[in-house]
Amino acid sequence: MSAPVPRREIGSSRDLHDQYAFLLDGGIAERDLSRACEDGSARRIAPHLLLIHSGLLSGPRYLELLQARLPPREPGSDVSLAAGVTEIVDALPLTPRLVEAAVAEVRRRGNVALLLMPQQIDWSAPPETRRWRADQAANSLLRRRPEMSAGSRYATWHLVLAAVIPGLALGGMLVVPWITLMALSAFVTLPFLFIVGLRVISLFAVLRLPAPKPLVEMPPAQLPVYSVIVPLFHEADVVEGLVRSLSRLDYPTARLDVMLVTESADPATHAALRRLALPPHMRVLVVPDVPPRTKPKALNYALQQARGEYVVVYDAEDDPEPDQLRRALRMFDEGPANLMCGQGRLALYNPRPGWIARQLMLEEYAALFDAMLHALVRLGLPVPLGGTSNHFPRAALEALGGWDAYNVTEDADLGIRIARIGGVVAVLDSTTFEEAPDTLAVWIPQRTRWMKGFMQTWLVHMRHPKRLLRELGPAGFLGFNAYLGGIVLSALIHPLFLIALGWEAAFGRVLTLPETLLGGVLFGFSLFILIGGYVSGMVIAALAAKRRRLMGLLPHLVLMPAYWLLISVAAYRALLQLMSKPYLWEKTPHSARRVDDVG
Repeated sequence: MSAPVPRREIGSSRDLHDQYAFLLDGGIAERDLSRACEDGSARRIAPHLLLIHSGLLSGPRYLELLQARLPPREPGSDVSLAAGVTEIVDALPLTPRLVEAAVAEVRRRGNVALLLMPQQIDWSAPPETRRWRADQAANSLLRRRPEMSAGSRYATWHLVLAAVIPGLALGGMLVVPWITLMALSAFVTLPFLFIVGLRVISLFAVLRLPAPKPLVEMPPAQLPVYSVIVPLFHEADVVEGLVRSLSRLDYPTARLDVMLVTESADPATHAALRRLALPPHMRVLVVPDVPPRTKPKALNYALQQARGEYVVVYDAEDDPEPDQLRRALRMFDEGPANLMCGQGRLALYNPRPGWIARQLMLEEYAALFDAMLHALVRLGLPVPLGGTSNHFPRAALEALGGWDAYNVTEDADLGIRIARIGGVVAVLDSTTFEEAPDTLAVWIPQRTRWMKGFMQTWLVHMRHPKRLLRELGPAGFLGFNAYLGGIVLSALIHPLFLIALGWEAAFGRVLTLPETLLGGVLFGFSLFILIGGYVSGMVIAALAAKRRRLMGLLPHLVLMPAYWLLISVAAYRALLQLMSKPYLWEKTPHSARRVDDVG
């Protein structure tokens, strides 16, 4: 088990010099120690961290000298120790006086204190402790708030609705086919109408985007500890580039807590990480193989051991702009008190992208992060988060209960839960570059997971519609269903709509009764919505691409309808998985290419 750590305090330079005088016997020069104590007192950083990061002292050597400095156990304490356990003390963030206090508390309980570095703690934790942490990471939300987890059974009315609607449609087609067809036509236009409406609003959002503000430097003494969580699974090829990218973050390493989170069933990534000489502010966590094997479970496991006041999540292939953490802090400092997340913008760095990656650049990245998300934020609607570059105050994550380990789009779900407790999301004026799937074999599983997660998220939050309406308000309730529900429903209906339209063009008698005004109006409206959906989507993508200086992608706008049909293929695949393998996490493989490799 891990010992409780007292609150860190930094005293005067003279007081610090007295505490660290034992380092003089370990080879540290007087001038180096004095300078570290003066800087540490001024910047509120423990002096030994400054010595370690300057290369004058190694972490293991510091712990060795510190262990020798600790007072011996009191006579007669060995009797109580025989029945005690070993408690780990994370000594690296603490001054020697606080380490002594932590060790004394451990000994008071009759246990043995073991001083370790962050990189050593997870590897040396007892198996039962790691299993308990993994179980908490997987099931804490499910146990405490089962109605908020995709791990709970669906609401009864969902199952009834899933059976009744197809039955009514089939029965109507047999009894009153034309009326049924017109009713279905009206119904299927609704999700398109919602999406078109949001896209039109997004046009104004992308036209009014402000230029990024210049960053005002914050003194190091005012910077809080920032935890960076990077879940890894089968990522042996990219970890070296990942460490380079994270090393470029413009943030004092003494206040960085970078956690590279791996799965116990992934020895290749473990071996790749062990071969790297990780800097002291980076550590490896290994998640025991407790089901479900998902990214949100790994995030929860890391959150239990995070030290930061703020937390950000990156993916293995991410390359964030160096000043992103500082910009996030300014955003939280200037934002409202209920600001609970900052969503960084995403862009792709594929050097020679194929047509799938080009469509992702247009539809998923430029249009979504430069238009749709801004529209949702401006309208005060729930914001389904993207899966990476999400920045949180740690207190907000703890209030939310962490991520849902059973939801395969844990980010989108978390964004809705933020809205349900009165929190808001902002779009951060900083970009993270990442690699996009470049083949259908990679893209289809990824998109399937996204669509399945959207379905899970809608089912979870619509378990109790009245409660959701009360918590989100009418506009938020409509926005949630229009955006998330609309994405899923429109993807499922889109190919059926085109088939019916083709049939109508060929025979002229399916979607409308030629002799009825209502049928003609309905068909005309449906056709208008279909064309409006295409045009609004293309215009938003074009404006966003222009803003990102991706003018070379504009000719590929003509292929967006084909791309949307592929989304429908993934949506139907997701629907089948939702019924058979709801918690299957289809991993997206990444190459070793990074921004610095492609120029």
